[in-house]
Amino acid sequence: MFENKTLQKTLAALWITAEYVAAFVAYYGLMTVIGSSLLGHPSSFDLFSFLRFIALAFFAGGVVALVNQFLIVPLTAKMSFLWSFLAGVVLYVFSALVGLFIYVLVEHLVVSVIGSGYSDLHAALQLFLHLEFLPLLFFLFMISLPIRNLHLLITRVGEKNILNALFDRYRVPHEEERIFMFMDLYGSTPIAEKLGHARYHDLLYNVFNDISDLISRYSGEVYQYVGDAVIVTWDITQGTKKMNCVRCFFEIQNKMSALSGKYRRSYGYQPQFKAGMHVGKVIAGEVGDMKKEIVYHGDTVNTASRIQAECVHFHQHLLVSEELFMMFPVNCLQKVQTEFIGCLKLKGRTHDVCLYALLK
Repeated sequence: MFENKTLQKTLAALWITAEYVAAFVAYYGLMTVIGSSLLGHPSSFDLFSFLRFIALAFFAGGVVALVNQFLIVPLTAKMSFLWSFLAGVVLYVFSALVGLFIYVLVEHLVVSVIGSGYSDLHAALQLFLHLEFLPLLFFLFMISLPIRNLHLLITRVGEKNILNALFDRYRVPHEEERIFMFMDLYGSTPIAEKLGHARYHDLLYNVFNDISDLISRYSGEVYQYVGDAVIVTWDITQGTKKMNCVRCFFEIQNKMSALSGKYRRSYGYQPQFKAGMHVGKVIAGEVGDMKKEIVYHGDTVNTASRIQAECVHFHQHLLVSEELFMMFPVNCLQKVQTEFIGCLKLKGRTHDVCLYALLK
């Protein structure tokens, strides 16, 4: 079974390849229409020429996709948006040229080996050697601009946020029933003082990067980062299915334990999280004018925060409200250790909240 990051990289590579193929097909269609207009009569469809064009596009897009994953992403990870965009476009164009060059060589080799026809390699390479190269360079530059921009936006903003903005899902506030998990680091205050703000930022940067794929794997969405805390939310169906929200926290615990050596060597600290979970109705909508943001308002969010604050008092890593606990499948609950903590009067709540501690 693929890890989530592997699956995401594979899908990103396929999308980039598909986008280049679509751009090449659109160009082929446009040139066909323009050619027909100039000639004054409809031109006949050449299937072999069309398939060859598709193959060219596939090689160009495939090489760009590979270079993007193994070179561009790590190279531009810490660049500003502008420099990351410009560097990416230049490398996209260069990679596409390499892909086209590889196709020409492969085609020449195949024709030579099969012996089904004559292939003049020097003639085939004229595209890269004479004036035909400049229009090709311009074409690759023009299609690489929007493709790079799209993938950079997805990386920085998130695919779901882009789709939400595109379809105006939150322009009109509406009620949703969601699960919220407030999760922050144990003992972060003294380590922040010890490391200093710059090194502490590096610690948080690495920790949140290390857990992001796990949140995505279990269908969660990062709602906000607040200091050393991360707020994760789930659609109620996805969050309770197979106890995804709880399994996500357990996997984060496991990963932090597995990486404890790395963090101890680098920061003299092993990250451990404590978390509180609650479920209920919230109002979801956009706020802001110059900078719009999707927010969730309601007692559910505040209660999840209060539950998380009780972890230290009861010496627990994970506390969940009874409302959420009762939604989990019984067969899944049998696989975890559960302990009834009691019903408490939480700050800001009129009614008591009953809590359960969960252990893997």
